[in-house]
Amino acid sequence: MKRTCLTFLAIPILIAISSNSQAQILKNIGKKIEQKAETILDKTVETTTSSTTQKQRSTPTSTSNSSQRSPFKELNKMEYDYTRGSETIFIDDFAQDNTGEMAKRWTSNGRGAVNTVDIADGHWLELFNANTYKIKELVRIPENFTLEFDLLSTSDTKHEFEVNFGFDYEKGVSKHHYLAYQNPINIKASYRFNVFEFASKEVQPAKRSEVKANMSYFVNDIMKVKIMVTGEKMCTYINDYKILDTEMVDPMTKKYFYVAVNSDDTTAKFYISNLRIDKIL
Repeated sequence: MKRTCLTFLAIPILIAISSNSQAQILKNIGKKIEQKAETILDKTVETTTSSTTQKQRSTPTSTSNSSQRSPFKELNKMEYDYTRGSETIFIDDFAQDNTGEMAKRWTSNGRGAVNTVDIADGHWLELFNANTYKIKELVRIPENFTLEFDLLSTSDTKHEFEVNFGFDYEKGVSKHHYLAYQNPINIKASYRFNVFEFASKEVQPAKRSEVKANMSYFVNDIMKVKIMVTGEKMCTYINDYKILDTEMVDPMTKKYFYVAVNSDDTTAKFYISNLRIDKIL
């Protein structure tokens, strides 16, 4: 009888011990699984971080991509520091002119016509070969100023043409100057020879320099030109690139802006729009 009682007493004890042992085993297994998961997660994070870092190192930056698309491959990109003047002196987008007629606020030695174009919005003054164009009204350009305009050239064949722009001392246009570099300050965009040429007779000694460019980049597209003059220094910007930063200007001289075309390409057409001059205060 005593053995039977002891047996009945032992069974619950063994069951309790067995349950506790199983719980402890399960708990230990859970900890091991949790530790294993943490280890795998840490390795995954490390791998992902390493992969991302490596990808960032191997992926070209936007600057390098931009450089690859630049028309100025041999030019070290200077800081784009253009800031428009704060007081508007002159602005013209030809919106108030009649299509097919010469712009009312402009003059030339020959002809010009305001038109629309398929590849760009707004109105444009068409420029013709062997013609020089100036603002007709008297616009006094201040000593410190910015000047901006959009230049559009279209062509189906070889780019055998050039566009000159700059400043001289005469208000009107008496004749077309083929040798525009003889003007006081001239910038020539030579599509024929893939170069921008700069010339100034306002400083001593006189300056002439050039920047090589892939000019086909600008054909059938808009070239955005910006000029910033502060005292003797003139900076020139083409699209997002500064291509000139040096002394070119005598701040005491009168300045009249001009743009001129020389072309042997019978399929080519040239347009200008969105010209503005602002005073730097």
